Amino acid sequence: MAKEIKVIKCPQCGSTVKIEIKPDFYHCSNCQTEYFLDDDDVTINYNHNYNHNNNSFSGSTDGSKKAFKIIGIIVGVFFILMVMMNVLTSVFAPRSYPNPVSIASAEEKGFSASRYQAQLFTQSADQALVVIVGEERRYRSKADEQKDGIYISFYSPGKNEPIGEHRILGEHISYTDVNMKTFTDGNLYIIINKSSFYLVDKDKLKLIDAGKKFFPAKAELQVGVATMEFVYDDSGDGLVLLTNDGKKLYYYPLIQKLYSEKDYYKAKTGFNTLLPDAKEKVIHVFTEKSSEYPDDKLQLIKLKYKDNGAGPKDIVDYPRWSKDYGRSGIFTDRDPYRKVLFGKYSMERDRMLDWKDLTPGRLYFEPKVIYDDGTSLLIKFKGDANPNSVYKLQKLNINTGAVEWTNDEPKNSETKRIISYKGGFASVSDNEEIKILDAKGKITATYKLN
Repeated sequence: MAKEIKVIKCPQCGSTVKIEIKPDFYHCSNCQTEYFLDDDDVTINYNHNYNHNNNSFSGSTDGSKKAFKIIGIIVGVFFILMVMMNVLTSVFAPRSYPNPVSIASAEEKGFSASRYQAQLFTQSADQALVVIVGEERRYRSKADEQKDGIYISFYSPGKNEPIGEHRILGEHISYTDVNMKTFTDGNLYIIINKSSFYLVDKDKLKLIDAGKKFFPAKAELQVGVATMEFVYDDSGDGLVLLTNDGKKLYYYPLIQKLYSEKDYYKAKTGFNTLLPDAKEKVIHVFTEKSSEYPDDKLQLIKLKYKDNGAGPKDIVDYPRWSKDYGRSGIFTDRDPYRKVLFGKYSMERDRMLDWKDLTPGRLYFEPKVIYDDGTSLLIKFKGDANPNSVYKLQKLNINTGAVEWTNDEPKNSETKRIISYKGGFASVSDNEEIKILDAKGKITATYKLN
């Protein structure tokens, strides 16, 4: 049978440089592999030949030297890169904190894990600190591959093993499908894949099906819930539901109030829709840059308002100075106006009673309130206008605005969440590092999620 004309390449390295040993038998001059052609289907068959000292074929010695030279160059470049990386790491590594301790070692568990949304809470019995975190695990053993997936895991700082875990079942679940939120009752709630609603049992370290607890209370939800999401943080303890019959509803489970979309926007604003147990509350917010007054400094505002408890609300966030013409319409620079931070309408809508600048005259860059529980106030900000400046974590006197302590935040380890803990604070950083601070702001220990 006639053979099809093809370019004959070494099946091992792909080289076309070869020596014909005998008809249809070849020796690769590059990698020293011997191979032959099958007459029927032009199949290339081969076997390895590692005898690099065999000089019976012209060009084999030159091929060996070339291969060794290439390998030597690759190894040398790799070694130089490793040395440079170690040097750069030691020079630019962020400042370390006292008592660094690994909070958990995935290596000991036989899996690698990407972690996200780490949050802190304390248990009621002994005020033990617990870290709850979402984990995307990949097990290294073939026998354990069926355990790959998303987990809600609990860790005790300083321990190398999870003290509790909950595997999330279902296909195509990712970390973006897990959302956590603390309600006004102090409990942590989790929505998974927009389809499951859980309450975290902080003492038993497990998840409780909150849907079974709250949804049967409303007849409108008996058709079933297709999807669910948390409302925005400034809107309180609510859920946005899509029922199986296609209705969009807003549900506040702690008070078991269900609203249509039209009724919901009325229920979250104004004094006349407040629930009977609404109370006065004080919060702190930073102003944001105003397009009408771009040169004004950012201010830390102490704001008193009527809080609707576990019901619908629209908490003020990032107010800005503006021009109030006293009416609606189109205006020119000749029209009279007042410079206001909160107009009469916004005061009524957001249920505000009073406000003041807590730190008048002070200059802030990229500020944010990081903790505000009514007794302690912590803020985060940059010390100057340089975008590369580090953030500072600072505690202010909640009554006078006086500075009580300040910490520089290392880059890539900036405070993301913080809670009160044993007279001081415990925080989670952007890189999921846990820091323990005493009452004076001194960092006494750090723990890393490895």
